[in-house]
Amino acid sequence: MIKINLLPYRNERKTEKIIRFAIASAIPIVLLILVMIAVWGFNKSQINAVENQIAQINSQIEACALQMKEIDNYKIKKEVLTKKMDVITSLTKGKDGPVHLLDELSTAIPGNLWLTAIRQKGLLLEIEGKAIDYIAVSNYMINLDKSLYISDVDLKTISSDSGGPKDAKSGSLKSFVITCKTTNTPEKTG
Repeated sequence: MIKINLLPYRNERKTEKIIRFAIASAIPIVLLILVMIAVWGFNKSQINAVENQIAQINSQIEACALQMKEIDNYKIKKEVLTKKMDVITSLTKGKDGPVHLLDELSTAIPGNLWLTAIRQKGLLLEIEGKAIDYIAVSNYMINLDKSLYISDVDLKTISSDSGGPKDAKSGSLKSFVITCKTTNTPEKTG
């Protein structure tokens, strides 16, 4: 009888199956590792791209912050210059005011009246003077009221001087105090 040894064949087949199983098991693991490496590389490149964008945005923010500082400095300079221009404008508008005011005060004086004192506090003007009669004081107040640079004319006090020189008609001079408001620009129209 012929004897056939089947043992080595089975052992070879068994080892082949083990090797096939090992290879079949290793291939998905290797593929999984390769996929994980690819995903990690993709994520790393995205992270680097986002970090670069963040760095660019931060540099743009710094540049904008510098520009904002310059803009704020320009705004401050503009405000200072605007205030200076406003002061210059008000000074140029007001430079003729005192001249016009004194002219109005002197041209409004009727005959038989003269001024002894003029005091100004802000826009309030106090005029002291003497007159021969009450009509001269009244005419002076009417003339002041017609002025473009004077408003709110009011007679504060009027009295007869007993110790002063005497007028032939009324007997004594009249002392008066008139208050009014002034402006540097004409307020009344026509």
